[in-house]
Amino acid sequence: MRVKLLRGLILDFLHRIYPHNIEKIAIIETFYKDWKPKQIEKSLGYLRDKGYIEEIKLPHPVKKYEKLTVYKITPDGIDILEQTKEDSGIIVYEEE
Repeated sequence: MRVKLLRGLILDFLHRIYPHNIEKIAIIETFYKDWKPKQIEKSLGYLRDKGYIEEIKLPHPVKKYEKLTVYKITPDGIDILEQTKEDSGIIVYEEE
């Protein structure tokens, strides 16, 4: 149940910064106090595989042979948040 909540929170976080993308490490830093990094990474993988977020590999600005991983919410991810599309693996809380 907690992991379903985490997925919804990640989608909400990415929606708040839309249309910009954000580095994977920044997402982990945002949620690490309440979830383990592995849980966050698995949730990112779930959301990516379902097409709710886009994973983009960019050249590292300093390290020539490394890539930065950034994420951006997709229109399907926004549909999940707006509850025009449902996924039983994600819990979305409405703000009042």
